Amino acid sequence: MASLFISNKEKTLSAEIVPAHGGMIAQIYLEGKEILHIDRKQLETAPMAAGGMPILFPFSSKTTDDTYSLNGKKYCMPMHGLVKNDVFAVAEAREDRVRLWIGNSPSWKEQYYPFDFKLEAEYRIEGSCLETVFRITNLSQDSMPHYLGWHPFFKATDKKKTSLKQDMQVHYDYVRHLDLPGAAPEDLSLYWDDVFHTPVQGGFIFDNRGDGYRVLCHTDPEFQALVLCSWVEESMCIEPWCGLPDSINTGRLLQWIEPDQTREYRLRLTFTKLEL
Repeated sequence: MASLFISNKEKTLSAEIVPAHGGMIAQIYLEGKEILHIDRKQLETAPMAAGGMPILFPFSSKTTDDTYSLNGKKYCMPMHGLVKNDVFAVAEAREDRVRLWIGNSPSWKEQYYPFDFKLEAEYRIEGSCLETVFRITNLSQDSMPHYLGWHPFFKATDKKKTSLKQDMQVHYDYVRHLDLPGAAPEDLSLYWDDVFHTPVQGGFIFDNRGDGYRVLCHTDPEFQALVLCSWVEESMCIEPWCGLPDSINTGRLLQWIEPDQTREYRLRLTFTKLEL
């Protein structure tokens, strides 16, 4: 399945979407400048490792021993969920927006996630903004647990020339499941693989003077966590999540959808060009 492209009327902001590889955004172009890190050699074999902006569903991050229990039965769950490597169907494709969707499969229901669902991802561009609307519908007869996440790999060729502003109040030790006082990550060139949660307002501002762009992110209140990962080469991963690592087992920030109900989650990225 070929890539789909959307843009604003002025053609100054555009995005490439790849339905066949997790329905993710593969690249964003701001006045011709590439905003995301993407390794297209890995796109066919390992979309999650390739970069771009993968979708993490039904659970972000890792569960304990890659397993969880629900209603007395044990299930497996790969790192960052199920949909990241699968094919999305195209529901709508216009010049300024694309709408994709995916549902559960019999093999997934038996081994990984015992719910019928529809996950819809709508991407649209207007002016300098790229907005994503995720719609999750529970088509099962039981309440459905989940915690959606987004995993942008922002291009960062010189991490000493980057900075991040965010207002999360808690620094979460996800190994020991401990809440620590919030800490602002100042030097992004250091090794970061950290989780923060409980925002004052939410979202973030990422300045990259090395590559010449700023990202202002606004999120819905449900995005209660922000993950910072700096160790990926030429990438700065700044990831809005609705839950925490292993929320399905700890119960913390776990989201639920009642039968026949739909939940929406919105993120908006505004891009500005910076002088190098």
